Amino acid sequence: MTIATWRNTALALAAICVYQRWQSCAHECGPGPTVAASPVVRPGGERTTTAVPQAQPPLSLDDAAAPAALAAPAVGGKSFHGFKIPAWAMRLTPQPGETLRAYRDRMLPLADLAVAPQRARVARLRDDFGHLDAHQRAELDADVADTAKAIEDRVARAFAGGELRPAALTPMTGVALARDVLDLVDRGNTRFLGSLTDDQRTELASHRFDFADYLLFTAHWENAL
Repeated sequence: MTIATWRNTALALAAICVYQRWQSCAHECGPGPTVAASPVVRPGGERTTTAVPQAQPPLSLDDAAAPAALAAPAVGGKSFHGFKIPAWAMRLTPQPGETLRAYRDRMLPLADLAVAPQRARVARLRDDFGHLDAHQRAELDADVADTAKAIEDRVARAFAGGELRPAALTPMTGVALARDVLDLVDRGNTRFLGSLTDDQRTELASHRFDFADYLLFTAHWENAL
């Protein structure tokens, strides 16, 4: 960020603070409760008025709860090793009392909607690359299916073995799992490269098609939920 940007940001924050301070002062110094004048007859027939405080209407339940609601801290997501997980992200995880089937039914439409454009994109890149013949296309699909199945099995073992339990999950546990997953992706990519000709491998070096990208969006991970 440039010095000019920092300066403009500081000026904007200062203006906001001044405006908020002015609002708070205006609110504190606002008009008090209204009073009604009550006539008083003094001896000798002289009439004067005496100010009588006007009764204020009782606070409603909403009005009484408003200050407490403003003072209460905002409820956020959970914290994991100092990183606060947003509440919306926690909604994407299984909720207390929710069955695995109900969770899958809730998340599947969102997953399909989010992944559909990417699946169409990688399919176009595959069709544009190297003029793959029928055998090479079948080899690519087999590599994707085998790699996806191996990754699902590895993650399932991690769940069954308690590696992904929140109480036992550590950064190094995540690193070990990620390393195993990346090794599986590298093996699938090696098999795919072995099915290509020398000219196709040369073209792949400068082409946007990528095996990991294709695997990520082509495999139907949602079926494993």
